[in-house]
Amino acid sequence: MKTALECLPCYLRQALQVGRISTDDVVLQLRTMRQVAALTTGMDMEKTPPENSVAVYEAIADITGCADPYLEIKKQSNTQALAVLPEFAAIVAKSKDPLATAFRLAIGGNIIDYGAMHSFDVDSAMERCLRAEYVVDGSPELLRQLRSFEAGAKVLYLADNAGEIVYDSLVVAELSRMGLEVTVVVKSGAIINDALIADALVCGMDGHAKILENGTNCPGTPLESCSSELLLAFQGADLIISKGQGNFETLSEVNAEIFFLLTVKCSVVGAHLAKISKTAKDDLPGLGELVLFHYNGNS
Repeated sequence: MKTALECLPCYLRQALQVGRISTDDVVLQLRTMRQVAALTTGMDMEKTPPENSVAVYEAIADITGCADPYLEIKKQSNTQALAVLPEFAAIVAKSKDPLATAFRLAIGGNIIDYGAMHSFDVDSAMERCLRAEYVVDGSPELLRQLRSFEAGAKVLYLADNAGEIVYDSLVVAELSRMGLEVTVVVKSGAIINDALIADALVCGMDGHAKILENGTNCPGTPLESCSSELLLAFQGADLIISKGQGNFETLSEVNAEIFFLLTVKCSVVGAHLAKISKTAKDDLPGLGELVLFHYNGNS
């Protein structure tokens, strides 16, 4: 997915938001805004929005001296999710289809995104995800494929944000119980509120899966920039699950079969998803639609 004109003011919004989180110095906040504004004038619009955002966040960190402005917010998101995890685990265990229910809760957790949104209601989103219909529904095929695998089949799970990764652990635990070999991928460096190794460990993800860094601090999975270890895992996976908008934006045009799980929080992402999934554009306005999209690559 290429960077759109609408992405440019969004970078400025993020610069203001992150600048204010990073420092109380108004002079530094102004320098941050001006530097990001200058970056937008020379951005490569052929790149994906997450790839272009790397320079934006590096500029903010250089000016403010704060390399991980969302650190405390990420910890809070994890703590809040862990507090309700037993309740959601019980919902999964009691449901008629635990795996399908776990996927719903994981998609609902994708509302926790400080890049796309500056405010959201996690509780209402998690409640809604159990009853709302998927606007794009590839769940039957995802469940069919997973249940057709023999023990030891390799599932690659591309994680998105802190807090959200706690809900992802419900899915990963179910896949592990099925005897599947799961690798959960996190970012290698701090960017927005994206999950790092520490976030995967805090929810015990390492008890059910191998944890792998992708080799970048991009809020997505740009394969050309990822580590050789990630590329080997990507190419060797029997099934790939991608969480969140950033991963979708960077992988929505690659030649691979991927199941994209996300809550759509941006009209540009919604329009692109509508086009490639052959869904009516009006059905994906980017207002929190639940999506499980089965993508078959460039074919």
